[in-house]
Amino acid sequence: ATKRWIRGVSVLPIALVVGIFSFEWYVYNFVYTLPMLDAWTEDEMRMALARTAAFNCFWVMAMWSYMRSALSDPGLIPEDWVDYMRTWERTGVKGKGSRDWDLRRTTMCFSCGHRRPERAHHCSICGRCVMRMDHHCPWIGNCVGFKNHKYFILMTFYGMLACLVVALTALPMLRGMIFGGLRRPARLRKVIPSAAFMKFSLACVLALSFCISLGVLFFSHLWLLFSNLTSVEVGDWGRNRFYLTPWANAQQIMGRFDLVWFLPVPAVTPMSDGLSFPTKEQAEHRGTCQ
Repeated sequence: ATKRWIRGVSVLPIALVVGIFSFEWYVYNFVYTLPMLDAWTEDEMRMALARTAAFNCFWVMAMWSYMRSALSDPGLIPEDWVDYMRTWERTGVKGKGSRDWDLRRTTMCFSCGHRRPERAHHCSICGRCVMRMDHHCPWIGNCVGFKNHKYFILMTFYGMLACLVVALTALPMLRGMIFGGLRRPARLRKVIPSAAFMKFSLACVLALSFCISLGVLFFSHLWLLFSNLTSVEVGDWGRNRFYLTPWANAQQIMGRFDLVWFLPVPAVTPMSDGLSFPTKEQAEHRGTCQ
């Protein structure tokens, strides 16, 4: 954000999210798992340690993806593109740069005072135009755009899985809370004091809530990814001229498919620069619509 007070306020939801994530990690590992090591049988121990390993793996990936979403450039328009377009607009002569950069497919941003690429939009909170902008997310204090949409999707995916592990671990207790019945098994009462169990119960309820909300976000953005749409464009009527195939659509954001798809790092082989997007006819002509 360009305004200092907006940057200050944006820190609050980020601190809340990081605090809840940290609380979940502390409770699951130190309030629940560590005391239960003395109570589990050998068979239960293997399953419990597998659950704990899965939770910590998903938690680390979720936090990594979250920080990348919050701190990465969402896709600010590069200066060379702006200069290229100004030269073309002023002289009518195309420069040397150009992939599919085309003045005719741009729009004018009256807030920034310069042209912007197709599918770019101005964020009134950040005070800047963002390539292939999806939305401004207060929970990461940043826009979700071409360069960090991948990280945002991974954050919802790994966060959902981490919360799912906690919710499944506490399923008998959650069932008792919701439908009535035994909430705290006798074996749990022996190793986890009442105060600690209250923390565990709160963590489980939060995990279930986050699992549902992150799951809704993940599957909605997965649909947007494979449809080659943004949240801004969903309300547009008519044919989506950027739709290629589901696989080609996903690769525009995620890059060519490899293991890096599942890591919050830039694509090894990008399939788009975020400044121009081929139509299906153009992609078929080039042989990239796969």
